Amino acid sequence: MIMRNYDRRHIFMAIGACIALFSPIFLIIIPLAVVNTLYYKREIWITYVPGENYVAFGVGVFFLVLACGLLWLYDVRKWTVSVGILCFILCGLTFYIASLSYVTLSDDEIAYRTLFSNENQVYDWKELDKLLYYEKLPEDKETSYYEFLFKDGEMLTMKQNSYVKDIQGSLSYKVRGLGIPFVYVEE
Repeated sequence: MIMRNYDRRHIFMAIGACIALFSPIFLIIIPLAVVNTLYYKREIWITYVPGENYVAFGVGVFFLVLACGLLWLYDVRKWTVSVGILCFILCGLTFYIASLSYVTLSDDEIAYRTLFSNENQVYDWKELDKLLYYEKLPEDKETSYYEFLFKDGEMLTMKQNSYVKDIQGSLSYKVRGLGIPFVYVEE
């Protein structure tokens, strides 16, 4: 039987490499799962994850990889452990901040919270002044998106993904049923 005696720093190298290797998968799944878990209600049509959530989660993963990388490259010393703990705390803080941002659309209301905002914005559909749909051509590299313009001057932007495409009929029916202008803009 062969006994392998791994150095502590190699363990951190392996952990950091695994986090870095699997981070693209985590960054696709985790933000959506977190927002759906925190803000899901039965009557909601869609729980939308803003793009900045993915960026914030990516920054959090970077802090995790950085903590492991420092412990691997500079060995387990007091200062590397201190910086690693700081990176871990920053990672947790970044994940927490990213989990607060969301958009929900239901039959009754439009609710959202932006990244770094302290308050939830909740609007009744009657408070919507205009809905703009910017349709991009298939050869464009950008995706189509919606702009919700509210009577108080606020604006909400939602890029069209497969989830938004699924509720497009409900969205159009709701807005047109309330007599709110729904404008298609081709760019």
